[in-house]
Amino acid sequence: MKKQYRGLLMLSLLFTSLIWGTGCQKVKEDLGMKFILSAMTDGRWLVNKFTEDTNDITPSFNGYEFQFTKEGKVYAYFSTDQAEGTWVGDVNALTIFSNFPGTTDPLVRLNDTWKITNNTTKLVEAVPSNSARNAYLKLVKKN
Repeated sequence: MKKQYRGLLMLSLLFTSLIWGTGCQKVKEDLGMKFILSAMTDGRWLVNKFTEDTNDITPSFNGYEFQFTKEGKVYAYFSTDQAEGTWVGDVNALTIFSNFPGTTDPLVRLNDTWKITNNTTKLVEAVPSNSARNAYLKLVKKN
C-alpha cells in the first residue's frame, strides 16, 4: 500500500519528468519541498508516541503542541510557555532536522535528523537517521 505523501510526491515527480525530462532535479526538489511545507505548516502537531531505547517518553509530551512555519521555525507550545526551534525538510533524503537550542527535557529529545518512515498529511512517523540512537517519533495533526 503506497503512502499518501509518497504517492503524491511520486506523481508530481513523474509529471515533472515527463514534461521537463529527468535532468531538472531542481524542479523536482522544489515541488517536493512545496508539498512538505504545505503539509507541515498547515495546523499544529502533537506527539502521539515517543520511545527511546525501551522507554516510553510519550507522557512527557502531554500538553505540547507544535507549529511549523515556512520560514524554518518550529514553536513548541505548552500551557502559556513557548519554545522556539528550527526545522529543515529534505525531500530527497526523506528527513526532517529539528533543533530546540537551549531547551531541556522533553524538547531536547527532538534535536536530531529524523528519517521519515511513514507519513500522510496528518501523520509523520520517524526514526533518527543516526543508527546509534534507538528512538521512534510519531506526530499527528491536531484536529
